[in-house]
Amino acid sequence: MNILVLTPYAPWPAYGGGTMRIYQLLRGIAKSNRVTCLTFVPDEAANAGLAAALPAITWHTVVGPRPRPSWQRAFDTLFHPWPDMALRNHDHGFYVRLHELCVATQYDLVVGFSIEMVPYLGIAKSYGYATHFDTFNVEYVIQQRAFLTDIRQPRRWHAAAYSLLQWYKLWRYERRSLRAVDGASVVAAGDATILQSCAPKTPITVVHNGVDTHYFDRSTIAVAHQPAATIAFSGTLDYRANIDALVWFCAEVLPRVRASIPDAACVVIGRRPAPVLQALAARGEITLTGEVEDTRPYLCGAAVYVVPMRIGGGARLKVLEAMALELPIVSTQMGAEGIDGVPAGVIQIADDAESFAQAVIAALQQREIVPAARAFVQRSYDWRVITPTWNSALQSTIHHAAQ
Repeated sequence: MNILVLTPYAPWPAYGGGTMRIYQLLRGIAKSNRVTCLTFVPDEAANAGLAAALPAITWHTVVGPRPRPSWQRAFDTLFHPWPDMALRNHDHGFYVRLHELCVATQYDLVVGFSIEMVPYLGIAKSYGYATHFDTFNVEYVIQQRAFLTDIRQPRRWHAAAYSLLQWYKLWRYERRSLRAVDGASVVAAGDATILQSCAPKTPITVVHNGVDTHYFDRSTIAVAHQPAATIAFSGTLDYRANIDALVWFCAEVLPRVRASIPDAACVVIGRRPAPVLQALAARGEITLTGEVEDTRPYLCGAAVYVVPMRIGGGARLKVLEAMALELPIVSTQMGAEGIDGVPAGVIQIADDAESFAQAVIAALQQREIVPAARAFVQRSYDWRVITPTWNSALQSTIHHAAQ
């Protein structure tokens, strides 16, 4: 197949869940297909990194998108029919470059990653190309959950109002977008069920998030020196769901843990920590590592990995990475959703603060690794297992478009 891929940001360096998914799936399909990628980059210097990381792909880049000013976002939130995410990557230069590529080359398929690329898939469709949409989450469900969380706290009512508007806009937009493409892929079976009800005639394939189990292998890693009773959390730290998770964990769970284990330490690994998280670090509640080149030594130096998520969706790559490193994991039900078939005992599920704290305390006291977690992801969630499903989904989209 000759495939044109559109991405909302450069897939290398693969810092977050979205970039890692794009990087791994691109790497997988480039082994057996001709792949061209049009992507946004932060600056021209990023081009060299992309070419080095994925040399089998033909790259076309556009610097941007330029951030919208706050007044524009506020105006659009109130008056624009599209959701905020659909406007995030609106860029004239990207439109121009896409038009040029659609005219110059005949593609079998155009793939757009994440909801930001949906407007551009419409351009490809106007040229008669088959289109495939890979979505990381059911975005309207995330906003629904955020609204239901924030509405219970008067000081968060401004955020609840924003989420209520976005919830409705995203529901309409995702439904219309899925009906317009020839095929789609999602990261979890639950997401497929929800979105299939929005677009019954569009083929939707579950293509799980995965993990490179060769890279995330405890036996090859020099462990970072950390206190013995270390709790680890990782993620992009200006992402609303991660902020909410850590604020709740520090307010409700960590004091209970420290009542039993006074020297328990919480290490938070990730870039761009929000001001509220910096304040927690200043008070000694957590330790922020900042952006690190390699998360593995920090994760392996922990006694337990926590996923105290109360907002969000999809399937979290960070959970799979922790499983590949054989870490004990304590998670809310929402934090572990999207990972199907997990063996009993691999992830401890707790949705209230007391149960969560007791599960963390038990893991800190036992300080045991979990080999069954690694065996599970090797069998079912390694990228090498997932890539053939992704390739088949793209072929099915072409077949569906031709009918």
